[in-house]
Amino acid sequence: MDSVTLRAPLHTLEPKVPVCVTKGTKISDVIGIMKDNRIGCVCIVEDDLLIGIFTERDVLSKVIGSSLDTDETFVEDLMTNDPEYLYDDDQIAFALNRMHVGGFRHIPLIDLAGRPTGIISVRDILAYMTRSLAENN
Repeated sequence: MDSVTLRAPLHTLEPKVPVCVTKGTKISDVIGIMKDNRIGCVCIVEDDLLIGIFTERDVLSKVIGSSLDTDETFVEDLMTNDPEYLYDDDQIAFALNRMHVGGFRHIPLIDLAGRPTGIISVRDILAYMTRSLAENN
């Protein structure tokens, strides 16, 4: 892997448009949105600004096997508040470092105002690196 690949900006990954929900959304609805869209996380926004993230790991660790009523529990009760985020011109290496140190698989991208603009996952980075290796061989 060459350093040029790791220094590439995150927008090179062509981040997916983030799926966002607002505070007050029931966990049952959030899980349905994640399932319908085949995504591993949603961004939680208030006044269009990123305030939290809810992931498939949250479903497994906070919902499955608990006595929570998912029709009476709201996303803000289980989300990660003030999640790590990056900007689309940050480097891929920086995202990998944050993911490794923080132990997470998704990072929202935001604009300078704090609005979510994209979402990247470890899978997106691995796919990009695989393509890059194939192109260079």
